[in-house]
Amino acid sequence: MTEERIAHLLKAYQNGTATELEKEEFTNLLSDRDNADFFENLLDEQWANISEDDLKHFEFREQSAVLQRIKNEIHPVSISKKISFLRIAVAAAVVLCIVSIGFYLTKYNNKPQEIYFANDIAPGKNGATLTLGNGKKIAINDALSGNIANEAGVKIFKNEKGQLIYQVVEDLNSALTFNTLTTTRGEQTEVLLPDGTLVFLNSQSSLNFPTNFKGAKERKVTLTGEGYFEVTKNKLQPFIVASNQQRVKVLGTTFNINAYADEPHTATTLLEGSVNITNTNSQQNATLSPGQQAIISTQQLDVKTVETDDVVAWKNGYFMFNNETLSTILNRVSKWYDVDVVYKDDAMKNKTFFGSISRYKNISELLKVIQKTDVATFEIKGRQIIVSSTD
Repeated sequence: MTEERIAHLLKAYQNGTATELEKEEFTNLLSDRDNADFFENLLDEQWANISEDDLKHFEFREQSAVLQRIKNEIHPVSISKKISFLRIAVAAAVVLCIVSIGFYLTKYNNKPQEIYFANDIAPGKNGATLTLGNGKKIAINDALSGNIANEAGVKIFKNEKGQLIYQVVEDLNSALTFNTLTTTRGEQTEVLLPDGTLVFLNSQSSLNFPTNFKGAKERKVTLTGEGYFEVTKNKLQPFIVASNQQRVKVLGTTFNINAYADEPHTATTLLEGSVNITNTNSQQNATLSPGQQAIISTQQLDVKTVETDDVVAWKNGYFMFNNETLSTILNRVSKWYDVDVVYKDDAMKNKTFFGSISRYKNISELLKVIQKTDVATFEIKGRQIIVSSTD
């Protein structure tokens, strides 16, 4: 998998499509001693693919541009590692020169056409709908600020960061009240629950929760779609998240749950602390360690190690696709940009792609990144994305 990733990043450099995140990732891979042998083989292959005729086109001014490009874009190996990494650092520098040569030769010989779209679609934004216990609905948007509502001893307001805040202002003797926070396609939001737990809700998701956890044996919420949780610790009052096919129990930790109904499975990924997962269909359970992900599909519960940065990329403002199928990628994209995806050939759904891009760019920029790798071609018609084969 690492070698496939390196090959992808190499191609991105040569095509001139590497993002800032990809450049940083490539540099880190070059600096890893475990990759030394692979880079030596890569070095040999790259030199073998550059002919003498090609090198004749690589004039002095292009060489200077390459050196400047490496200076501007590539972070040097840490000085503290210079002794143990000296061999790989030298090889890395040469590989980077070759990568840059490949970039300029591709540019010189092929002169690829710029990709244009007749129209474009803006990214999603912060927003949601809050449904109070009495059924009243309140639109949560950028224009809304300050105090929003008071319900059963709880003050609800939106702070300067755009977060929805629940603040208990008095003891409750009344019946327990539940609120629901819902995002549509093209929306995301944040809420700080009465116990101090922070929840990020992705597009087309909802969170149902009590306005106060006081006196309850557990802090239980219900999630549909995707949410990222930073749970406030309370050993005496476990935090429970009920979602599609599973029940997650924690005392205080950081984790992500993807429980969309249109996804093939429910995935819970742990970043910090510890969580216990129960498959509500089969009653199988597992306790996760940081960096692990529980996958639930009907009767099955499996645990694997994952790159957590990839999983929570959406919360940090970018898409990260790590050898994922086009159908999985575009399903995620459709929720954020509020678009429908149409495939001219269903076989396209299984094509795979590596890449990353900001969630706050127009959809055309994302589609260009994918299209430049020859995975597929795209057309934007209204709020539809038409996917075609490159063959």
